[in-house]
Amino acid sequence: MNKILLSWAVASAASVPAFANTTDTQSVTEGTVPDLETIIVVSARQGEPLRRVATSVSVLDETDIKARGFASLADVLRSVPSVSVSNSGGMGKATTLRVRGEDGFRTLVRIDGVDISDPTSTQGGAHIQHILTNDLGRVELLRGPQGMLYGADAGGVLDISTRREESGHQIDVSAEGGSFDSRRYNASAGGSTESLDYFVSAAKAHTAGFNTSVNDTELQDDDGYNNETLHGRAGWNISEQWRLDAVVRDVDASSEYDRCGWPVTQDVCSDAFSQQNARVSLARNGESGQQELSYSRADLNRTSYTAGIVSYDTEGDIQKLNLNGNVDLSGNQALIYGLERREDSVRDMSRDQWAAYSEYQGNYAEQLFFTLGLRHDDNSDFGSHNSFRASTAYLIDQVANGAIKLKASYGTGFRAPSLFEIDYNRSQNNPDLAPLTPEESRGVDLGIEYFGENTLHLELVLFDQIIENEIGFDLVGYTGYLQSGGESQSRGVELIADAQVTETLMLSANYTYTDSETVADTPRPRRPKQLANLGFTYQPTSALSVAVNLRSSADGVDIDGSSMDDYQVLDASVRYALNTATTVYVRGENLTDKDYVEVASFNTAGVAAYAGVEFSF
Repeated sequence: MNKILLSWAVASAASVPAFANTTDTQSVTEGTVPDLETIIVVSARQGEPLRRVATSVSVLDETDIKARGFASLADVLRSVPSVSVSNSGGMGKATTLRVRGEDGFRTLVRIDGVDISDPTSTQGGAHIQHILTNDLGRVELLRGPQGMLYGADAGGVLDISTRREESGHQIDVSAEGGSFDSRRYNASAGGSTESLDYFVSAAKAHTAGFNTSVNDTELQDDDGYNNETLHGRAGWNISEQWRLDAVVRDVDASSEYDRCGWPVTQDVCSDAFSQQNARVSLARNGESGQQELSYSRADLNRTSYTAGIVSYDTEGDIQKLNLNGNVDLSGNQALIYGLERREDSVRDMSRDQWAAYSEYQGNYAEQLFFTLGLRHDDNSDFGSHNSFRASTAYLIDQVANGAIKLKASYGTGFRAPSLFEIDYNRSQNNPDLAPLTPEESRGVDLGIEYFGENTLHLELVLFDQIIENEIGFDLVGYTGYLQSGGESQSRGVELIADAQVTETLMLSANYTYTDSETVADTPRPRRPKQLANLGFTYQPTSALSVAVNLRSSADGVDIDGSSMDDYQVLDASVRYALNTATTVYVRGENLTDKDYVEVASFNTAGVAAYAGVEFSF
């Protein structure tokens, strides 16, 4: 990648992150242990080496994603520390991704800088089940409520970027087939010159699926899924200082499932999902800092059918206008700042929110690093709220042939009741339903990491997160959305290890213990207390690689309080490069054919096998 494009890749990382390997920046690659110079973007909305980062971040690059091989990003993320996934019957079905025991809607999801949240959904979260892995270049997950720079309600941030070419042009075509009559096709093209860079892709996925519900005892039919995703991105280096970027994305998906309708339950059910996203930005890269002005819009439509008849239909959009930047105060001090206006609309309902934020970053002798940030939000429905984040990291070099990093972070936030929650309660005409008020949150991380000369990475993190006045649906009287009036809590520990055992063998393991409780001190449902992953990657030659992962879930309860069975699932994939242009692969999922449950009354897939081929030109 030329020098101009590389400088913009880092400067514009807050919006359209680029991650290129240069002498100064390194990405995490399969078979490579994270090191102190790994560039992290999601924590501060700009690229910075891991040595300076005090928050907890997990990183997957394109090679990691391909090695795992899954069609859905949600399945790839199952191997990430503190991540639990609840799926209701196979690919494309309702899926919740929880980080450290918190609800999925608390994790903000962005693709190439575009917020893909759904303003029409119950709590406004993203539909993680519709994100395919084709052409994803990098994924960063900020674990925990430290996302102040993205929004006061960002309890975590999943930042996704599509593939980028460092130089020249490349065309990729791939096809896959396998169990459940599954087929997946993808075509993409990308490239860069001194002044222009671009990427376009088209992906299609289909599966006949399997019977989603254990209660469908009459039809016992397969419930399929289709997904068509188009994505485009272009950038123009107008000069050495100015750059223009644009992103467009279109997702159309349909899914079949069971158990819908009222008062008579049916098993002929389907959903249609459509989301269009667009973003344009103008950025300036100066000697003392960078600034960016951007506008984005996400339009979403959802329709549900019962026996072929429309039973629910909604549409909405999110518009954002952002001005953000950073300034270098001195060699060891910097300031990040931003202004944001957001408008959510769902049919005839709308809400706007203004925000201003700033974070000071400092370091002493490249050994002690610290940040202090403040955010002010003004919500048209619920008024003004302040939130902040503070963090520090201390680096101890030359310890046992490596380095030790001590880190700590603390953050606060708030979440206004969603438009859906407000409208639902209003429609009940129940005077006993108290008006909803914003939730408030706070969280703390304490951690220690060891970096052993690119051969060993160890990490221990203690976390404690609290939600005050949590909003939830009344599952007893079905009166509407209620507030707890107290504190719910998720606390626990993460243990992470990556070891380059030999030049050809890398081991990775993580274990998370999460104690997640309601206001009544009862376990929060579908949050396993114990999550673990154990995997290895074996690459005896540059052409052949084998990846195996065993994941475990234990000590979970369902929404009725009943205990969920513990389980372990084994997955594996093999990739072989026939030549520089052609790669073939096979993948096995749930190789032991484990019968397990993630959501009560919904089936999970048994043993499955897939094979595919990739061409690059």
